[in-house]
Amino acid sequence: MKRKGTIMVFEPSDPSLGPEVTYATETSRKSFRLPRPKKEQPPVAIESFAQDPVRYAELMERVEDYLLGFQTGPSGK
Repeated sequence: MKRKGTIMVFEPSDPSLGPEVTYATETSRKSFRLPRPKKEQPPVAIESFAQDPVRYAELMERVEDYLLGFQTGPSGK
């Protein structure tokens, strides 16, 4: 999949909140917070080099699936 923008992920200081994700294109920007499942161990850091590569790939796949859901939804193109 070719992305038309950048994705930035920020881990909140409050452990009860999920990561905040920002997706930006040349003309717009959308920020949202991913839900944090209760049974999931929070990541130590969100940077790719500070994560287990498999775990980081899982997190990024969840973000991508979420964004693809917007593209195929009622207002998606």
